[in-house]
Amino acid sequence: MNRFLFLVMMALPALVNAQQQALVNTGNSQFAVLSSVDMGAVQWTSGFWAERFTICKTAMVPHLWKTYTDPQISHSYENFRIAAGLDTGSHAGPPFHDGDFYKLLEAVASLYAATKDKQLETLMDSVIPVIAASQRADGYIHTPVMIAARHAKAGVKEFEDKLNFETYNMGHLMTAACVHYRATGKRTLLDIAIKAADYLDRFYKKASPELARNAICPSHYMGVIELYRTTKDPKYLQLAKNLINIRGYVEGGTDDNQDRVPFRQQTKAMGHAVRANYLYAGVADVYAETGDDSLLTCLNKIWQDVVYRKMYITGACGALYDGVSPYGVSYNPLEIQKTHQAYGRDYQLPNMTAHNETCANIGNVL
Repeated sequence: MNRFLFLVMMALPALVNAQQQALVNTGNSQFAVLSSVDMGAVQWTSGFWAERFTICKTAMVPHLWKTYTDPQISHSYENFRIAAGLDTGSHAGPPFHDGDFYKLLEAVASLYAATKDKQLETLMDSVIPVIAASQRADGYIHTPVMIAARHAKAGVKEFEDKLNFETYNMGHLMTAACVHYRATGKRTLLDIAIKAADYLDRFYKKASPELARNAICPSHYMGVIELYRTTKDPKYLQLAKNLINIRGYVEGGTDDNQDRVPFRQQTKAMGHAVRANYLYAGVADVYAETGDDSLLTCLNKIWQDVVYRKMYITGACGALYDGVSPYGVSYNPLEIQKTHQAYGRDYQLPNMTAHNETCANIGNVL
């Protein structure tokens, strides 16, 4: 059940996006060829998407809200309450649980933009103050670390474990906050996201291998750019450019995480397909604002590699549940590197064992 709910959570923003087409605000992006219509400008009245939207509004989102706010089922929201000191206990759930809840908020905000249902606004207003109360004064927000600090656990600090998904969670916070602001006009969630982005901006001023390796599943590349589009603060655009550049500082990087070589040297899609597609989407966002042809050249080659050699006819990608780095021999690793949920070699598209995770396909849409 938890795995199913996670996949549905990943699909929710894109499903709602089919209704009102404005989760990405590219209207003023100089180098974007297309831009979205305003939030709420489109209403489905009949047919497949109208039915899907109705189910999303009446069943999926209410069920997931109950699931993620009931501590007997999920600790996603409960972790924020504990981190804020409103309850006692320990963190429970995966490290990306904060991000799950931010994605739920994004879905609710998107529904509100299309429906103006006051009950949805009330739901959001009830939880955002708790998230704000959990955030550290310096802007850092990640409940596993904050709860550990509250329990005075020695040796637990931010960005200690690259698989802790801290920046991934913060990226989804930024995206959800921008959608919430555009849908409601309220800055309550946006102010939390700005504090988190300012924390990351200070954190990444020192581009070191230790910092660069904390870019697992980099939703924050997209989140930072969306925050730039919303606030017009140029430091967020600069931060996004720095996030791409510092990938070249990683020591012992892997094809699995697309950080073995600097991005501007990459021409093929490889490794973990979710991480890859989030990276490519974030880089495309940076290009849309900067027109940096060195980024677009790589993106075009990678896109052609995906659609002509590594994508199923259904549009799915990430064929292999477990694979190995297809180019490992070329850089003589100490051991064979396993890649998970991965792009494989050219035309390695099995049928019976196809993985094709929903998250990778969401990333491909983005």
